[in-house]
Amino acid sequence: MQGVTVIASGNSPNTDGIHVQLSSGVTILNSNIQTGDDCISIGPGATNLWIEKITCGPGHGISIGSLGKDQNEAGVQNVTVKTAKFMGTQNGVRIKSWARPSSGFARNIVFQHIVMKNVENPIVIDQNYCPGNKNCPDQVSGVKVSNVRYQDIHGTSATQVAVKFDCSAKHPCSGIRLEEVKLTYKTEVAEASCKHAAGTISGVVQPTSCL
Repeated sequence: MQGVTVIASGNSPNTDGIHVQLSSGVTILNSNIQTGDDCISIGPGATNLWIEKITCGPGHGISIGSLGKDQNEAGVQNVTVKTAKFMGTQNGVRIKSWARPSSGFARNIVFQHIVMKNVENPIVIDQNYCPGNKNCPDQVSGVKVSNVRYQDIHGTSATQVAVKFDCSAKHPCSGIRLEEVKLTYKTEVAEASCKHAAGTISGVVQPTSCL
């Protein structure tokens, strides 16, 4: 897909711009997406996906997931999101899974050369995903998140916590890499929050890493 424009009202429910699931070798280039839900959502069984030169906003960002809705679920792997701009979105780059047993996974993911402008959750892994907090499974996510690289991500957060890794207690996130990340909140230093997340940093990383 190339040169695609998708527009829906910022308060329209369930208006994912582009959804990719159970697909391999998909490329999305040079696209402008304004929606009331995820600009691009990446579901179970998406592999070898390349996303480049995307403008997103309003919307809920670019999300892998939600994963772990089913016990037996295909994984997501080899996903690259490159040269993207998020403007006034609820999330930037997000991985989300339900807190219940599942065979699902997300691995070998790269987010690079990304600009955030006034984004509520610029970098987020949420393994206790439950929209509206209704009928939440309240278990532990079985989805394994590993080898996720965040490189050259700059801009502003609309909330104090700019980097949030809320991973599974049973399968902690591993191989998270932060490289040259600089996110600020208003004129202050932003914060990072980590639960069950392990990884490394290189170069200048702000907010200070909690990995």
